Amino acid sequence: MRRLVVCFVLGLGSIASGGAARAHHSTAEFDYNKVYVVRGVVKEFQWTNPHSWVQVLVSNAQGGEDQWGFELGAPSINIRMGWTGKSLTAGEKVTVLFCPSYVTARGTLLQILLPDGRALSGVAKVLYKGPDYTDPSKLPPPPPLGAAK
Repeated sequence: MRRLVVCFVLGLGSIASGGAARAHHSTAEFDYNKVYVVRGVVKEFQWTNPHSWVQVLVSNAQGGEDQWGFELGAPSINIRMGWTGKSLTAGEKVTVLFCPSYVTARGTLLQILLPDGRALSGVAKVLYKGPDYTDPSKLPPPPPLGAAK
């Protein structure tokens, strides 16, 4: 009987963790009908699985900085899109085009523009359904952090 209980508990644990893993990879967190732009400085580039991340410090209206996080694909996907683990360095000035998350100060990367004129795309480019983003100067900034949505 004890063995049956242990197998049952382990089975429930694997079902629960499998459901969590599937939910993590959902695209429902992001609004692929909108694009925003921010300009800032790379704080950190995380070349990690299951998603890489870019942390960017963006000046705010109060004279301080807000930290924004932008999700990319897994390194294996990013490599196919022209990225390497050294594509970004801390301190580099960037322009980030992104689809917003329903979580504050976060988004999925559509495109990042580097100081040397290069542009690197994110996986959001595949799912994006919003307006034209070829001229970043015409794109709106995101609502200020803490503003009502």
